[in-house]
Formats: sequence, structure tokens, C-alpha cells
Amino acid sequence: MTPVRYVGNPEMFEALRVSLNGVLSFSGLLLAEDGSLQRRTPARTLSDAAARTKRLRDEMHRRGVHREVLRFCQSDLLQEDCFDSVFEATKGLGERIREMTGLQEDGAALVDRAFNLGKSGLPMLAFNSLRTQSELSEQNGLVSLMKGVFGTFRNPAAHTPKTRWPVSEPDALDLLTTLSLIHRRLDDAVPTDTEII
Repeated sequence: MTPVRYVGNPEMFEALRVSLNGVLSFSGLLLAEDGSLQRRTPARTLSDAAARTKRLRDEMHRRGVHREVLRFCQSDLLQEDCFDSVFEATKGLGERIREMTGLQEDGAALVDRAFNLGKSGLPMLAFNSLRTQSELSEQNGLVSLMKGVFGTFRNPAAHTPKTRWPVSEPDALDLLTTLSLIHRRLDDAVPTDTEII
């Protein structure tokens, strides 16, 4: 299970790793993406072992999670790693905004630069026509939501060890669903004539 052996077939590596982790769960072990073994609480039943290998991923598919969320945290979901799933998916939001805008900032600064109305009265990306007070409120609300996601989930995960900042499964599912909503709104966001300054 050395990752380098699967460079040409990463899907096979993931499938084998998930299958192997079902067996290893009874010994309190987890084969990580880098091929190392990590400790975790041992599974006691077959249903517990099976649930660990696919519960989060299956729930995200049931909720219809956006493909961009999975793009950044699919392997973490397969390993039932709530902390890393949240961390990677939140970083993925920043990456998508950078891809859409060409900006280099991160977190709140990136969101402000890409979506705030600024001096021109237009953001780089608009979620709607910005013609009514309701549309302006929606734009500002989505800006606040994105900044809140970075401040609440990405920043603590970047500065706090996993052992000191636990992420429960319900919290992870709710955040990943929130990110899915944001990505759906980004699908319909349109660039304005605002230039990158």
C-alpha cells in the first residue's frame, strides 16, 4: 500500500485503502493517505466497521453535496476524518474563488476583495443583479457567510492541533452542506467589469 505504487491508478489505491481500513478498524488502526498507519478507537462490530468507512461520504451524497466540496475532501470523507474534511473543504472554497477571480488573497481578505461592493459599487463577482435592496442584502449576506466559514472553521483548524479542536460528525455535515450551498451560488455568480487592482 505504498502510495507511489498507485501513481497511475489513484482510484485503485483509494478503493483498496477503504477496504483495508474496514479490516484494520477492528485493531484500532487506520491506513492514512500517505500510507502510514494511525491509531483510532477499535471497531467492535461489523456494522461499526462498515459505517466508519463510508458513513460521512454516503450522507454527503444523500444531501446532494456540490461536486466542488468533494473535489477537496473526498479522501478525508472516506476515512471519516471530520477535522480534515472540514479543513480541506473550507480551503477548497478559497481556492475556487481564486480560480474564478485571479486574486491571490486568502480568507476574509479574499472574500472582501472578490465580493464587496467597493468604491465602484460593483464587486468582482456578483451573485445577482444588485439592483434592489434585497439583492444587495443577499450579496452582503453571502459575503458574511463566507467570511464566517473561514473564521469559524478554516482559521481554528489552521492554528490548532486536531486533538485540541475536535469536529463532531454533525458539525462536519452541517458545515459541508453550508459549503455546498455557497458553491451552488458561486456556480451562478457573474463577473462584473471591475478590474483586479
